[in-house]
Amino acid sequence: MAGLLGALYVSVTGLRASQTGLTIVGHNIANADTAGYSRQRVGFEALPAAFEGPGAYIGQGARATSVERAHDRFLERQVQRDVTQLGFFHGRGRTLEAVERLYHDAGRPTVGEAIDGFFAAARALTQEPDDPARRRELTAAAQGVAEGFRALDADLRAAQRGIDDDVDDRVTRVQMLARTIADMNARIVASEAGAAEASDLRDRRDQALRELATLVDVNVLEQKDGSVTVEIAGQWTLVQGAVAAGLSTLPNPANAGLSDIVYTGASGQPVVITQDLTKGELGGLLDVRDNVLNQNLNALDQLAFELATQVNAQHRVGFGLDGVNNRDLFVQPGGAAFAAANFAVDPAVLANPDVIAAASAAAGVPGDNVNLLALAALQDTPQAGLGNVTFGRAHAQMVQAVGRAAADNRARMEVQQVRAEQSEALRESVEGVNIDDEMIDLTKFQKHFEANTRVITAVDQLIDSVLSLVR
Repeated sequence: MAGLLGALYVSVTGLRASQTGLTIVGHNIANADTAGYSRQRVGFEALPAAFEGPGAYIGQGARATSVERAHDRFLERQVQRDVTQLGFFHGRGRTLEAVERLYHDAGRPTVGEAIDGFFAAARALTQEPDDPARRRELTAAAQGVAEGFRALDADLRAAQRGIDDDVDDRVTRVQMLARTIADMNARIVASEAGAAEASDLRDRRDQALRELATLVDVNVLEQKDGSVTVEIAGQWTLVQGAVAAGLSTLPNPANAGLSDIVYTGASGQPVVITQDLTKGELGGLLDVRDNVLNQNLNALDQLAFELATQVNAQHRVGFGLDGVNNRDLFVQPGGAAFAAANFAVDPAVLANPDVIAAASAAAGVPGDNVNLLALAALQDTPQAGLGNVTFGRAHAQMVQAVGRAAADNRARMEVQQVRAEQSEALRESVEGVNIDDEMIDLTKFQKHFEANTRVITAVDQLIDSVLSLVR
């Protein structure tokens, strides 16, 4: 009878082991489409055998010893590295394409077209320098140049502010993810105090780390207690144990009021780390905001300054229909800074186009067009302040530089997209749920359960037989 009861106990342990296996398979299947979920596997071991007499040790069944998730540290780090690089190109891509469109606005002439129109109007006036209609046309063309400069400058600065809003959003998201990781650290350490792996909590933390890696460059250091320490930009500790550092934004007056990124660590001392964030989506946004757009604004200002300065210099030596010289056609900028934003036609010209200095001498008024011919020739004159290229060529170089940057970014993003997808597919092949594999395990544990049930049924019948004999 004792032997039958022992067999019954062994089968019960088998049922429990099979139930655990079925539960984990069900959990895997239920989370097959859950982002970041890693499949789990049950570990089993035989229970210690019992001594049943000389030379006889009888097995006592089996038990589930552990539930562990599929995880590969190398693949996780590879995915983090690739999504960081992809995030950088994504951050630059949308903004670069938006900037590129500013130079090809179908709703208005480009700055280059406006400059060409201005010089064309100047050449037209040389044919009839005393014609009031042609003088008004030149004034209107000059206004078109001014409006073109101001509009493009405003658009570029609006693009900067839009990117700045995105930077603020990404910094807020980084801070939220840091707090999530710190919270997961605390819960994992508490849950694993009994040596059992907190698989689902670790999955949630890994998912947060992958998202964080798309935004900034991360270095993840695993600790013995199950927590992770997270560094960003290679030196700033964002998460340590259950504590997340502070990351915030602060307007920088020296950079047009655009946001600096401020790190506040354990010391409580805020540190500006904007220049350190060069990777991930945040790095891409900062690159376009602070490098690409500032370069474009500076180039536009330089073009506006040189155009106004050279045209004015030539205009001053000429004489208007009133016989007066030494007057500007454009408002003379004090320097290159903000020259595009403040570009304007001189109020005296707007009030009276007769002051346009077409003649080279007062005696030649009104038919003299020599000075205006010299002014029109500036269109084809290389300018030292623009790198020895013409006004039109300088504008074309700006457009080409933005186009090349956008095209190069698209090409590199496509390559990196493939690499990131390959890394994720490899990680998923190791850590992800495969329904076919789960169905095989489901069938296996089902058969285990059924077989143990049949043993229990057989033992029960034998016990009944034994009991009937002793009645």
